Amino acid sequence: MLAARGYHGAKVADIAREAGVGVGTFYLYYPTKEAVFLELVEVAASELKSQMDTTTSSGTDPADISRRRIETFFNFAAEHRDLFRIVFGHDASFNDVLRRAQNLFVADIIENIRRGMAAGIFRDGHPEIWAQAMVGICIQAVAWWVEHDDIPASDIADQISTFALDGMTKNPGAQSDHTE
Repeated sequence: MLAARGYHGAKVADIAREAGVGVGTFYLYYPTKEAVFLELVEVAASELKSQMDTTTSSGTDPADISRRRIETFFNFAAEHRDLFRIVFGHDASFNDVLRRAQNLFVADIIENIRRGMAAGIFRDGHPEIWAQAMVGICIQAVAWWVEHDDIPASDIADQISTFALDGMTKNPGAQSDHTE
């Protein structure tokens, strides 16, 4: 219902009807439409975090962990495309809940980046900035991707992983001779 009509286009009566309950019953559980939406997002973020933790729990290579986390993110988005369309699509207007959901993942990414730097897998840098950038890249990409059903989750996860871990240059780490 929310995905088809968008958050602002769906009425509480529509949501209640789709759920098979009366409007009064809806209000027994949720004071507003926003409350049900916020709970939906928080439950989904918690489920995604759990899947990411499970997917990477046996990993030790920071680059592999990064790739698997990105792949898990996009596979989860593929399974919950309608929710991601509401949260990240053109009508998304829930910045506070998004920030809370993002913060579930940033600390793990920072820790993984630090492990990669300590192991000499990642070059030195600012893990907090890189973690925010990785989350930002995935969010921007998923906001675009949820509207493009023709691209498999595995393709976008691979492209984002390659971009995040290798950059766009043919020889990562090499300086460009191009001057303007």
